[in-house]
Amino acid sequence: MKRNAIFCLFAGGLSVFSGQSMAESGVYFGTGFSYRSMSAHSFKDEKRYVQRKRAAHDMVLGFRTDTGNAFYGPEINIERFLRGNFTDRLYQKDCAAVQDTSFYCSRRSTYRLRGIYGRKLDRGLETYVALGIGVMKGYGARHQGKVSLGINAGISMGLGMQVALGNRGMLRGEVTHDIFNMVVKHPYGPGETRYSPSYEATTIKISYIYAF
Repeated sequence: MKRNAIFCLFAGGLSVFSGQSMAESGVYFGTGFSYRSMSAHSFKDEKRYVQRKRAAHDMVLGFRTDTGNAFYGPEINIERFLRGNFTDRLYQKDCAAVQDTSFYCSRRSTYRLRGIYGRKLDRGLETYVALGIGVMKGYGARHQGKVSLGINAGISMGLGMQVALGNRGMLRGEVTHDIFNMVVKHPYGPGETRYSPSYEATTIKISYIYAF
């Protein structure tokens, strides 16, 4: 509920801008940041164990095709998080408590390949939906102070709005939901225990898009 309220407030703020939308088909690039507030699922004490890497550098590269009041095209989206440090605590025990059925102990990066479809509205405002696939790289504790890489894959969905800033720029706001529950590479814990963690996240993104 809190995340929805934040996004609605941001989307409402975008409507006060005016300008011309990017009406030309072609390549665009964007950079900004994303934020995700971690929440507990299966375990009540999960927040104590999970490395809450909330903010990330967000990048996007896509090709846009305009047809009348609609636009569509493919897009690559990358998020880069800081690597979690496993020091000063017995993290192999803590990770084992949550990683078996839920989260990784830290996130490294997220990669998405998706399709975008949107509509042009008044006053330079546009709205769009995104659907595609993605992977998330994360780390589990192998031993105290050492980590084990894991990779999950799944589907990614997004809903966003963007408004023109100048002739080729746009300010974009988006809410993205990832369900990456297919384990591509299992992280290993103490004693070579193979974990099968799931990953699901709702993320708020804000970025600046520039059309070439």
